[in-house]
Amino acid sequence: MHVIVLPMYGKDMSDTLIGGHITLLFTVEKDGRLLRNQGSRGAGFNVEHGVRASVLEIKKTGADEQIGLSAGSSLDEKVDVKYGEIEVTVFDMDGKEMTESSSIYFDLVDELRHAKLLEKAESYSIEVNLDLPTSQGFGMSAAGLVAVAYAFRELTGRGLAGQYLRLCHRIERLHGSGLGDVLGISAGGVEIRLQAGAPGASGRALGFGCPQNILLAWQPSEKRHTSKYIDDEKWQNKITLAGQKAVNNLKSDSWGHSQWSEILKQSRIFAEQSDLIDEPERKHLLGIVREIVRELDLQAKVSIRLCMLGVSLAILPRELSRPLTKEELDQISKELDKLDIGYKSTKISG
Repeated sequence: MHVIVLPMYGKDMSDTLIGGHITLLFTVEKDGRLLRNQGSRGAGFNVEHGVRASVLEIKKTGADEQIGLSAGSSLDEKVDVKYGEIEVTVFDMDGKEMTESSSIYFDLVDELRHAKLLEKAESYSIEVNLDLPTSQGFGMSAAGLVAVAYAFRELTGRGLAGQYLRLCHRIERLHGSGLGDVLGISAGGVEIRLQAGAPGASGRALGFGCPQNILLAWQPSEKRHTSKYIDDEKWQNKITLAGQKAVNNLKSDSWGHSQWSEILKQSRIFAEQSDLIDEPERKHLLGIVREIVRELDLQAKVSIRLCMLGVSLAILPRELSRPLTKEELDQISKELDKLDIGYKSTKISG
């Protein structure tokens, strides 16, 4: 897991960065009665860019007799005086406030209070800043939840990391916003999810460090919510059948750098066998980026893989022994920019 706990601005504030998570192949396993047993098997990787969250404790004075629950400027009505005030502000990668993206963080606070990891009467201001777009397969909801959860843990010193991760997984499942992102984040680096579920519950994953320069690219005009696929029986069956084959092939050898070429192979096969590669928007983006790579004569060094489940992709080194240079990634970025395709240079964490 790529976690940076930034210097605190005094004992009342905590600032945490959690990297995003990209899934290359996966299964859909959401039939379990308990949310902690739902999730996915699969493989993917974590990146350095993700979500930065800051949590500030709001100190109340004796004059503050009315304590309310607030969703920022849009909800000022006072509610149960037993509960402290919670303010949430979320900003996208361009610094624009996302006024409809705070509900998962209010749910997280509710879960933390229920688990006695937060006192009901305590008041906090939460600020969330995203490095990458949402609904593009970069695990922003999971990274945001883990970032806020870990910021609370750093601030309060209460509980174990695993408790916070399990609550984040639960909220992901409640919202239908992710299956295995929290488990993948917990493994760190390049990960394989061997058993579906929440970290520390039924979920089991392995990861290895792989600090390679990569490029993420996406079509800004297209977004995909995970639920479109995992709640559709036809897509579920296609994805799970292809994902099971891929995971079984990957887990036959020890998990480490020697598996890189097999990861690339199995992710390509998964995209084809699941039919996800055949959706017109993905196919179009993939074709554009392949042509750019060919024109720059970088095809011998580059592998392009779809990020599940956005209209997005990752530009990766074909061989770990031949890393992509900053100059090579800059060349690709310039061509993407001409076509108004979104991109971000980052690193695989670890």
